[in-house]
Amino acid sequence: MTDTENERREIAELKHDVAELERDIEELEELIDLEEHIKAGHKPKKAKKYRLRIDKEKVVVEVHEMTGRQILALVNKTPDKYLLSMKVHGAGFKPVAPDHEVVFHSDHVERFQTLALDPSEG
Repeated sequence: MTDTENERREIAELKHDVAELERDIEELEELIDLEEHIKAGHKPKKAKKYRLRIDKEKVVVEVHEMTGRQILALVNKTPDKYLLSMKVHGAGFKPVAPDHEVVFHSDHVERFQTLALDPSEG
């Protein structure tokens, strides 16, 4: 094959890949409330946005995964003062380390809970 044929083939493959990604994006639900979605018995899946419940506060994020540190930051808390745990459907609460990545569309997360390390905090 010549260089021109190789370039044409690569361009065709890239166009195909882009078309597949665009289809995937169109198929994503606009917003999934993780707690409601899991409690209703639905399996986790990708969405454009997720509504997370952290303690009593609900926040919307536009990413598929976040670290424990990032989740705490959503409610203005830090890992040096708070422990983060996630309620996993059917398995209770599990601790989330600051650098652990929680994947919203596959970890069966219902909600998050924080606990102050110092009992006099919040």
